[in-house]
Amino acid sequence: MASNRIVSWGNDKIEWSDDLLLQIEPEDEDHREMFALMNRIFTTARLGADLVTQAAGDLCLFTREHFIREQRDMERAGYPGRDAHRYDHEYLIFQLDALIERLMVSGPDYVADELVDLLKRWLCDHILTFDAAYAEFLRERG
Repeated sequence: MASNRIVSWGNDKIEWSDDLLLQIEPEDEDHREMFALMNRIFTTARLGADLVTQAAGDLCLFTREHFIREQRDMERAGYPGRDAHRYDHEYLIFQLDALIERLMVSGPDYVADELVDLLKRWLCDHILTFDAAYAEFLRERG
């Protein structure tokens, strides 16, 4: 899986890699912010359920806003892959919502590995496939 090569997990955080850069500043800035928000979830896991829940909520809110902006931009650009891209966004939000629900019920220790796997797969695979294809489309169009 590509995400294992691009992002490393250690010291209770997911490490950003410049291999994930799309060379589209608003997108790259948002992706870095998502990494920061994900890392906040892991950092707060030791501090209690309330802080983890708040961190997860912040990630969900920011992610939804990012997806709305990105989908709006794809629509304006006439990107032909926007329907599949939008579907992947919806699927990722569904997975994140389900995981956060389990997090709130069971606590961070019970979903930590699953959360790490989802976040790695989510950001890295989505960025390297869907977002990279969209970025290439934008570059080709000038």
